[in-house]
Amino acid sequence: MLLGSCLLETLGQGLPRPLIIALIGPLGAGKTVMTSALAGACGVDRAAVASPTFVLERIYAGRVPVRHFDLYRIEDPGQLLETGFEEEVEKPGVTVVEWAERLGGLLAMYERIEVHFEILTEETRRIVVKDFYNPSIIAGCFGVETDVAAH
Repeated sequence: MLLGSCLLETLGQGLPRPLIIALIGPLGAGKTVMTSALAGACGVDRAAVASPTFVLERIYAGRVPVRHFDLYRIEDPGQLLETGFEEEVEKPGVTVVEWAERLGGLLAMYERIEVHFEILTEETRRIVVKDFYNPSIIAGCFGVETDVAAH
């Protein structure tokens, strides 16, 4: 998986700041499967990864901490401010946010990688990755220098 390989390379160079990965897409599109793969790239047992729909957040110990948020039940982004979400995503490590579109305008406050899922058929997905880091983490994995985050 390209994103997982890029993440491993980034982690291998040392994580200079928190890494936020925002997963966006409909129910059943593969967001939790992607989270499991990304956590596995961080040294977490993939079998331990489960959607935190009812608890909002799970934290996994790996080579770096992996925080896993599921915002499916969040109706108003303001609810997250009361939970300490902002403090959590600023901590060192990797934060994966399922249903990140529920952050509304708060999402734009963060440098992040967005992964957009579209269900084409029961077995087929279209996945679009957008990098909002400056410099671009993904471009860096390909040896390309950027002054502006790639979209």
